[in-house]
Amino acid sequence: MKRRLCLMKGGAMICMIVATALGGCTKPYESSIPSVSFVFTCSLVQADYALITTPGQFKKVTKNQNGLPVGYAGLIIGQSVFSDGQTYVAYDAACPVEALPNISVDLKNDGIGTAVCSHCGATYNLSSSGFRSDGKGQEVLRSYPVIVTGATLQVRN
Repeated sequence: MKRRLCLMKGGAMICMIVATALGGCTKPYESSIPSVSFVFTCSLVQADYALITTPGQFKKVTKNQNGLPVGYAGLIIGQSVFSDGQTYVAYDAACPVEALPNISVDLKNDGIGTAVCSHCGATYNLSSSGFRSDGKGQEVLRSYPVIVTGATLQVRN
């Protein structure tokens, strides 16, 4: 009886280990927006980009200083309303619902960071990691890392 109980406990332990190993492996998030290589650099003291030094302000760009496209459908750069004034974010302007290079979200000038797709109506909150706040679709906007050195902002993928 003790041996049977021990086998049952050991079998249960093995089942728990296997279940944890299999259940703990989730597929990493993959955006419907393709990964494209680009480099975007700007000076935060230039008139065109000085606005984004204020939290809650964003700017959409489609080309870098050399005239080359950035992102899949453009790039949105700025600061969350929750920013300390030094933390910048960048998103691809492509709407994840449409996932096409010629359909991008447009910025609302609301001071809190709202982007809307004029094609499907999805609304995204740029101050909350690009999460969808209204409309269809479940994906967030594709984000990119931002590096700020002095007054120079750089986004690359």
